[in-house]
Amino acid sequence: MKKRFVYLFSVVFFVFLGLLQLGLKPQKVEAAYGILHPYSTPVATRGNWYYLDRDSKGTQKIYTVKITAHAVDKDKLYVPSQKYFEKHVYNASEKKRNQFIEKTKNIYAGYNYKKGFNVNNWVSLAGDGVYYIPVTRKVKGKKVKALRIATGAGPYTAAYAYKTKKLARLAK
Repeated sequence: MKKRFVYLFSVVFFVFLGLLQLGLKPQKVEAAYGILHPYSTPVATRGNWYYLDRDSKGTQKIYTVKITAHAVDKDKLYVPSQKYFEKHVYNASEKKRNQFIEKTKNIYAGYNYKKGFNVNNWVSLAGDGVYYIPVTRKVKGKKVKALRIATGAGPYTAAYAYKTKKLARLAK
């Protein structure tokens, strides 16, 4: 009888713990904004990339872009639900749409583009975001891997990034 009571108590206790765990899991807030799942960046674009550009004072400086499996420079990327956007954003009142834009200003969408990808605001108002496209470039007569960084509807090339700071300086 005692063994049966201990067994029954154990089963009830573990079921209770399981139910408690289900209730304590954080709710996915992202789903409320039409996020389907994290966006996966193409493998060829991942890693640290360096490019030479001018700062606000006009001095040339090396900048870094870090691309991971699901983020660019720590900004996580997601795939949006077009059904959600049609229902809750495109066909919403201007007031609700503006509230939605304000709530999602730190959420970014990732889209496939040729061999690379595009990053845009969650609700795109103008332009076409930033493109990251793997390419091959010649630096001092040698072919090297590079990352074309482009913006706008074109996409118009803004810079070429390289795997090392030295290559970024040599490429100019």
